[in-house]
Amino acid sequence: MKRRVFLGTVGSTASLGTLAYATRGASDTLEVRIWLSERAATYDGVTDRIRSYLDETLAFEYWSLEASIGGTVSVSTEDAAHLTRRGEWPMAVASGTLGGRDLEPASDVNLLVTDGGMERAPTGYGVPHIASVGGARHLAALESLDDVVTGDARVIAPNTTPVRTMQVLLHEIGHALGLNHEDGAAFVYDGALTATPMLSSYVWDPEYESDASPCGSAIPAPADRKRALSFAFSSCARRRLANYDGELPF
Repeated sequence: MKRRVFLGTVGSTASLGTLAYATRGASDTLEVRIWLSERAATYDGVTDRIRSYLDETLAFEYWSLEASIGGTVSVSTEDAAHLTRRGEWPMAVASGTLGGRDLEPASDVNLLVTDGGMERAPTGYGVPHIASVGGARHLAALESLDDVVTGDARVIAPNTTPVRTMQVLLHEIGHALGLNHEDGAAFVYDGALTATPMLSSYVWDPEYESDASPCGSAIPAPADRKRALSFAFSSCARRRLANYDGELPF
């Protein structure tokens, strides 16, 4: 795969500007680096839990996952979406490459986890190569994948706050790798309306186009069905990830 390493600066914080890159040699490794805000770092086991879930959910035959820990960063707010949407986290990643901060970016995904709340959307944000999500306390409380899922091949789990937080984390990583909401899917399993990471809780949003057909299949009507979440990316999302080469438009 063709990979890129950050070498630039961010322009307008409203648009996130343009990041300049230098191309590095071909690689079949997907690099994901995880940073914690200072408050997020006060919870034991957050990074270990994230890495264990990434090892399972991003373990595809077309790359070797390398999930590493970047360390702790100081942020102006625990609002994870705000930090990326307004440019603070992208600028930190860019300036870290230039030596402005003690921060060495990964080539593919630079994930910031904060202690922001998970009650009101948006609870995270993702742009090419950069993602952020709140809910560190919920990630610390999340059980192992084997203890959470129902055993189905589609890795289905109940719609609890810790489970939803981890799925939002996968959702934002998906955006960082170029996926969109249209790469998500929903289906009914054991009576529950179940959403994959890129569709996530949008499936229950009354303002979302419920008759849309992401991945070529209609979204089942929520009705009074139970809610569940899947940690498995949809088939069309996996096809797009198979073609990922680091070349993402801004």
